[in-house]
Formats: sequence, structure tokens, C-alpha cells
Amino acid sequence: MQFSSAIQSSLEAFANNMKIPFSPQMDGSLSYLLSQSGELTFTPVEGGNSVVVSLGRTTTGDQNSANEALLSRAGFKPEIGTNLHTGKSKDGTLHLAVLYEAGQLSPAKLEQTVDYLIGELSSL
Repeated sequence: MQFSSAIQSSLEAFANNMKIPFSPQMDGSLSYLLSQSGELTFTPVEGGNSVVVSLGRTTTGDQNSANEALLSRAGFKPEIGTNLHTGKSKDGTLHLAVLYEAGQLSPAKLEQTVDYLIGELSSL
């Protein structure tokens, strides 16, 4: 699945601003490994008219307190204007994700969201 032209335009501008390549994978997603913050992924959904922005990172330290802190982060976040979804994969990677429709997205919103996700995941 590919991103809609509106979402692709925002993602291309975001990548350009961040000086990172815009190179979608075969499935249409974009993925970046951030040295300090984890794996940042942009995934097209709903026919490419929406995007899931997610950040995943393996946890260090106390697993139980990390799990509790992770779950407490879920819910509507006025700072980014949408719901924050949280989860943990079988390998122990903690994930934060948000969904935006094309009309909600801009390069500035992407930067704000990525900064927010990094801050939230770093505080766990």
C-alpha cells in the first residue's frame, strides 16, 4: 500500500527537514533506526489515506515498572491532538503509536509527534 499524495508530501518534507532519506519499503512503509531513541516507522493504512506513526525500543531495567508506565501512557493526548496507543511485542520491545488522517498531517505535526513519542518512550 502506498501513502496518499498529501501524506507522502508531508513525509517527504519531514524527511528533508530532518536530513534523512525518503525511501519507502516494498510494503510502502518508512522506517528509521534512531541511535538513541529506537525504530521510527510510518505505515500507510486505510488505503494510504492515513498513517500510523510509531516508535519502538527495547527496554532496559525493571520490566514490571516499564509495563505499568507504558500502559499508563495510553489515551488521548492534547499535546498531539490524537490518541496514543501503547504496546509491547513478544521480544520486549515497547511501542508507542498514533494514527493521523491526511487532513491532520503536516511536516510540523510530524516533527511534533516524533519529538513527543521520543520524550514519552525515554521517560519509561
